[in-house]
Amino acid sequence: MLIALVLLVCLGAAGALSVVRHKTYEASALLYVDERHNSSQGFDLALQAGELLSHHYIEMATSREVLNAACADGDVAALVPNCSADVLTGHIRAGTVNGTSMISVTADARSPQAAAAIANAVANGLVAQDAQQVDQLLKPTRDYLDSELQRLDKAIADARQALAAAPPNSPQAAAGLAYLNQLQGEYDADYARRQDLAVEQFRLSGNLSVVQAAVPPTRPSDPDPLRYLAAGLVAGLVLGLLVALMVEYFDDRLLEPEQLGRAVGTDLVVRIPKAPPHVSSPAPFALAHANLLAGHRPLQTLLVTGATAGDPADAVAWELGAAATEAGQTVAVIPTSASNGVPHPEPDLTVIAAPSPETSSRVVRLASGGGFAIVVATAGSTRFRDAQRTAELLRRAGAQVVAAVLVSKNAGHGSNGHRSNGRRSRLGRG
Repeated sequence: MLIALVLLVCLGAAGALSVVRHKTYEASALLYVDERHNSSQGFDLALQAGELLSHHYIEMATSREVLNAACADGDVAALVPNCSADVLTGHIRAGTVNGTSMISVTADARSPQAAAAIANAVANGLVAQDAQQVDQLLKPTRDYLDSELQRLDKAIADARQALAAAPPNSPQAAAGLAYLNQLQGEYDADYARRQDLAVEQFRLSGNLSVVQAAVPPTRPSDPDPLRYLAAGLVAGLVLGLLVALMVEYFDDRLLEPEQLGRAVGTDLVVRIPKAPPHVSSPAPFALAHANLLAGHRPLQTLLVTGATAGDPADAVAWELGAAATEAGQTVAVIPTSASNGVPHPEPDLTVIAAPSPETSSRVVRLASGGGFAIVVATAGSTRFRDAQRTAELLRRAGAQVVAAVLVSKNAGHGSNGHRSNGRRSRLGRG
């Protein structure tokens, strides 16, 4: 019952959450990472280099530079008010597509158009940022080569002027021609390096490209009622089981005779089952009386008390008296309402019903004279610690706890709290 209640609460919470949450839409753009330039390094090294490059791009997708560039996009600025890197940070995620050399950039927003615009702006900003980083990486070399080419171009022009001014076939002309050829060779080498650098920049800038732009989604990604209900079902089952286990662990109510036996410290425990109204079976009390006679002689006085104020000590006392009467004994039953506990004349067995220690110390006074005692508990109501406490008080007072009675709720005891019996006249009343 408790598990079902927790399950219903979790399912209800999941259903309510799926209704009250704002709709969120997700759109994804795909980028391709070209790793062919790493293939010459061998398969293993190329694979590691590709993974590092993809990880670099994924981290860069949520950098402030890329997000600020995305906010500068016209579509994003129109659809996302007050757009900034801080606003977009929690709405962007990037990751590799399993088994491919692609990166997925996913954006979520309150509208389909905004989600697609943000994803595309971030993807384009990532490509632009990568190209800018490549340009910054190669800029020192490029600037150096450009300055060298300018210097050599000026030096070649000066050398040509000097060669033109030198006398033909003179040593000055031969030296000028050799110097001019040297400069021309250096210029050609630097120019070739500058061309190679331009090709390298073009190739590196093409490592990342958008292969599939994001499109506005047709359905919201959140809330998803089926997913919410499934999560609520799982959470309800887990929480319900945990709550049930905790309740069972901390609930010390007596449910079984064995529990009452451990609490009271006796092996003789009688369980009174549920019965229809005004109907009671004498078998449990007859068996209890027989065990008491067999194990405890002389059995002259029997003190019956409830572990708590709600336990039916009077009813059990009358039932035990009836069982003793049927066994041929003369019995005096003294209910809890009696003013004293001394019957007259002296019967074979005196059954004294005393109120629980919760309500009166009378039971302790009666137990101080020694004798045997029975503790009565109600299944599903009396707690372990209450029965244990009552039995301990009786022992400390001087009585010997010889049995316990576990009465089921709504167990039939006849009218007036005790079983109707044709031999009622044989029961002495104190």
